[in-house]
Parts: sequence; structure tokens; C-alpha cells
Amino acid sequence: MRIKENLTVLMPLVVLILVMFSGAIIASPNAVMAASISEGSTLPEFKMDLTSKPDMLNYLGIESGTEFSLFQITAKLIVIEFFSVVCPACLKNAPNVNKLYDIISNDADLNKDVKLVGIAVGNDDKLVNIYKNKFDVKFPLVADPKEEIDTRLGYMSTPTIILADKRGTVLYMHEGIIDDIDAVLEVVRFHAK
Repeated sequence: MRIKENLTVLMPLVVLILVMFSGAIIASPNAVMAASISEGSTLPEFKMDLTSKPDMLNYLGIESGTEFSLFQITAKLIVIEFFSVVCPACLKNAPNVNKLYDIISNDADLNKDVKLVGIAVGNDDKLVNIYKNKFDVKFPLVADPKEEIDTRLGYMSTPTIILADKRGTVLYMHEGIIDDIDAVLEVVRFHAK
């Protein structure tokens, strides 16, 4: 009877260990692992979808199609905002990012060299549209409902701003609310030269 009780207790643990071990065996050695993004690192390739927003594709310099990657954006520099509609800090940061976009888009030199795109981590198109309308966002926002982009980048905290060049090299990162927009603009201007 005691052996049966011990087996009853141990069996779920044994099954769990076997399942975990089998997952390690089945996993492909070529599986894509999450990147760890920091200044100086290179962003992995990931796909974004703006098929229903041809004006946003045009802003990014991309011909219409189903999906596009960061490397297809024709600007010298790309500012990527990682946010979530349910993140209080992101909601507080939205006016700051809009101001950053306004300054860049109204500067003749920066406007041609720098483009912005937002990635809505864990949010679907419906939530992204509500956010876009609430904050009157003028730059492209890409839904990432299954967090596929976020996973490829190593689980970005929100809000985070990344400045990358056209090769995907991370030139600057800012995590959290932008308290000093002039400091961010100074970095953008420096790299746009």
C-alpha cells in the first residue's frame, strides 16, 4: 500500500520531468532564440503587417504588400516605440512620443532621414486603433497580439524607445517614460548627421 501511495505522489512529477526533457530533445538546434537587445547590438529580422494602412506604408517608404521587415524601411534611422495599450506608463508617455514625431516630421532634415513606428506588445488591431484614435497618433502602429515581435527581441519592457540605423544596429535605447524629449532629439540629430 505504501508503494502505491508513493507512486501516486511521484507519478505527476515523473511525467512533468519527462515532458520537459522531451521538449528539450524535440527542440530544433536551429530554433530562433530571443535576442537580448542593447545599444550596439543588431536587431533580428521580424515581420510587421500594415496591409490595411497604405498611407502608413507610404510614410515608411514601403511598397504595398502583405508584410514588411524593418530593413525595408527607406529611412536612414528608425525610431521604434514598444508600448502596450494596458500599460499605464505607456499611456502617460504617448503625448511625449507624439511630440517627438511632430518635431521630427516638421524638421526638413530629420523628416527625410528618420521614421517612427510603434509596436503594440500583446495588443490586437482593435486595441491599437482605440489607442491611435485616443492619442491622435500620426505614425504607424503595428499590432503584436501574439507577442511574436516582442519575443524575437527578448521581451522588451514597455514603454521603450529604440533608435536603429537601416542595418538594424541599435544606436540608442530609452526604457520608461521620456522625461527629457530634448535629450532624445539630441541623440536622434547626432545619428542623423
